[in-house]
Amino acid sequence: MQVITEVSLALLSVAFFPASWVLVYFMMVHPNWCFADFCVETMGSRRVPVRNTLAIFYCFLAFTAMIAFASKKVSVIRRFLSRPLFGTTTVTIGETSWFSLALFISLIGVPAMIWPPYWKMWASMSMMTGGMGDGLITMYWPWARYVYETLILTTGDSLALILGLCILPVSKNSILASYFDLPYTSILRTHMWLGYALFWMIVFHLIITILSYVLDETPLATLFFYVAPGSPWGQSNYLFLTGMLSFFIFGVVLLTSLSYVRRVAYNLFYLTHFLVFAGVLFAYFHASMSIFYMIPGLCLYALDGTLRLLSIFSSDHVSEIHVEECGYLTVTVATTAAKNAKPGQFMRVNVPAVSRLEFHPWSIVFCSDDSVTFLFARGKHEQEWSARVAEYFAAALREGRQNTVAVHLQGPFGKEIEGVKEGAKSDVLVFYVAGTGIAACMNGIHKVLSRKANDEELPKIHVFWATRNEFMERLTVIQPLLRESKSGAGVSVRMFQTSDALATTRVTQDSLLVTHRPNLKHLLSAEVAPLKTDEPLQVSVFVCGPSEFTRDALESVDAFARGNKGIQIFTEVESFDL
Repeated sequence: MQVITEVSLALLSVAFFPASWVLVYFMMVHPNWCFADFCVETMGSRRVPVRNTLAIFYCFLAFTAMIAFASKKVSVIRRFLSRPLFGTTTVTIGETSWFSLALFISLIGVPAMIWPPYWKMWASMSMMTGGMGDGLITMYWPWARYVYETLILTTGDSLALILGLCILPVSKNSILASYFDLPYTSILRTHMWLGYALFWMIVFHLIITILSYVLDETPLATLFFYVAPGSPWGQSNYLFLTGMLSFFIFGVVLLTSLSYVRRVAYNLFYLTHFLVFAGVLFAYFHASMSIFYMIPGLCLYALDGTLRLLSIFSSDHVSEIHVEECGYLTVTVATTAAKNAKPGQFMRVNVPAVSRLEFHPWSIVFCSDDSVTFLFARGKHEQEWSARVAEYFAAALREGRQNTVAVHLQGPFGKEIEGVKEGAKSDVLVFYVAGTGIAACMNGIHKVLSRKANDEELPKIHVFWATRNEFMERLTVIQPLLRESKSGAGVSVRMFQTSDALATTRVTQDSLLVTHRPNLKHLLSAEVAPLKTDEPLQVSVFVCGPSEFTRDALESVDAFARGNKGIQIFTEVESFDL
């Protein structure tokens, strides 16, 4: 049944794209379906340029799908596209190349293609005698204004195309993203980049408009913010007002999307993001073509929203809660939702007794056909969602009612860790993680170790875990790994207690635990370099932690790789900051 559902959702998702293309063609020949104040559909001079840009948009998406498919099937292509742009960044060649090509098409390719017909339109109107031609003759229209007006139209088309690209990555329940095995971090990052590009393109569009209309007698404040009472809709009387409303709304969304705001006020960021739909609505009222390229993305998001909404009406219950001595909480939920989860994936979790609206991502530690286990840390401030959830879970445990705690789960989401995939040709797996980042790699290590039953030759596994929390070695979910490590069964675990205060006060007899900060280059030199033989050594490094931690890790890997030419390293990063 689940397979049938997934196939149906996949077919529906694919069908959205040609159906959206056909719908725009239908709208172009049926202007009575336009409800905007400025309807592109009524302008015959705009039909050919719009059809051409639509073709470019969908051809670009088809090209993206082909590259993604090739990347999925050919490991050489996948590893090349997943390679960091340079040694100390998490930004990959694939996402940078895709974003650069998207910007080139949106900001250079499309304007260059549609500039001639728009320029000819203004030129022909200026030569008309009567109607609009008389208007241009009597108004002050120097050559610069023809440039400005043509730029207004071309940048408007570019904005519509960027809007269409920007909304495509926002669907979390994306069958297409799962099929093509697209990295969640890359999808999220390109969405952010497109959002920033969109806003600054809106600013440029506004500046060009100001430069053009400052030549008129009407004051700009009146032009942009005043509409005469009784002005009819659909005749461009509300064109500037709706455009400014859309601009201000997108400005608020941009400000609340900055990384600082996301860190200190996640709910503000999350809730204000829904203002995007108001911004899109006013953009459509401003000019109808604003949604021409957004239709497939809106359809995918509507499907995603429906699936997420259904999760609210389907509750699962906690089966076990463990308050760890290190301050973390281990929570197991009885559910079948994660039975097909892949190592490295996460689920969005809602605890309705704490908040009915808030869903937060938790990495999957373990999963089975009937349960899923999470690890999370209590927030620093009492009002934070994670702090309130931790207090609620602890109270339920004390009162013996943990099995009555209801949760709503969405997902799993995200990409499988590359190094633990079936058929991955890694000789050594290195997991370099900080804090709750240990959760992200546990399922992958468990998957690799489970292959012992098939008598497969397993890669050597090194786990380097750093945290400021005391008693990290007593964490419940890491105990199986510690036993494997002490037995010498191909797994090595090293734990680093990084709190300066604890480093001077705590003494431990555990050889696996040290009280200082880790240096990945030294660890790789000590543990991996001795394994080098005449054959190239394939090493897969997975890094999960905050930005400074990941940056130091990438610098270490880069330095180690340059000094060890016989070792081929593939690095994968899951950052706390995205």
